Amino acid sequence: MQNTMKSKSKAVTILLLLTVLSGSCQEESMIQNCEGENGQRIETFYNEELREIPCSIQNINPDTREVNLVIKTQADYDKYFTCSAELPTVDFEKYFILAGRYRHHQCAEFNRQQVFICNNKLIYKVEMHELICAAFTNVFYVTVIERKYEGLQVVFDVGFKN
Repeated sequence: MQNTMKSKSKAVTILLLLTVLSGSCQEESMIQNCEGENGQRIETFYNEELREIPCSIQNINPDTREVNLVIKTQADYDKYFTCSAELPTVDFEKYFILAGRYRHHQCAEFNRQQVFICNNKLIYKVEMHELICAAFTNVFYVTVIERKYEGLQVVFDVGFKN
């Protein structure tokens, strides 16, 4: 009787573990299924203004590996952004910001980004390159999109492509 209970307990534990593991893989496979023709690319704005002025994110835990923000107000923009020059003006009546910072254990750089809709979710895909050197690096990424998409769930897909 005791062996039967142990067997059932092990079976339930294994089943729960498999359920958790399969759930974590579903979002990754969903993102992969959204690339190419399956995803609808979204137009982004203020690209040149934000590229020309070096900015970073402030008022966050500096030790957190990945910080992702959805910024919908001027107050949050002022709170979280710091730039070497004046902050670029963003019209929050028409747009909102997706931004983040990835802290890596060695040198890394921003490569490219895109925003698209798939499965009724807004996917913000950011690619970075890992470099050969030994220094902690903070990679900053930011994009601005139209408010008409603000009701969609945002999925940040941030990773390396070497």
